[in-house]
Amino acid sequence: MPKVTVIFGLLLCALSAAVAGVLVSRGEFKMGTWLIPTGVGLPLIVLGLVAAKNAGARMHVMHAAVTLALLGGLLALFQGVSQIVRMAFQGKEILPLAATMIWAMAILCFAFVGLCIQSFIAARKAREKQ
Repeated sequence: MPKVTVIFGLLLCALSAAVAGVLVSRGEFKMGTWLIPTGVGLPLIVLGLVAAKNAGARMHVMHAAVTLALLGGLLALFQGVSQIVRMAFQGKEILPLAATMIWAMAILCFAFVGLCIQSFIAARKAREKQ
């Protein structure tokens, strides 16, 4: 799972980079929410590297990584739902790029959480067999 953690961290950082690239090409580049996936992705990369190097702390580090991803996914989900509510009830326009980034971040984070849960269950079953 440490390699998977690094991969998901890189995917989240790539999501931020892709959004930044689109904003730069449009001439709309500003500091803002496009950095949020990087705020989750960089710590995931660090946690994945720590878990790969330190087998004794791997379980604790991976639990920290899945907790971070869960919080990131919940943050993105809350933001995405609040955008839909604002659009439906207040008539505000949703920016397609922002909505895409938010939902992509939620999907990536929750996919990682699901993979971690499967890994934790498999590890527990393997320990019980021993």
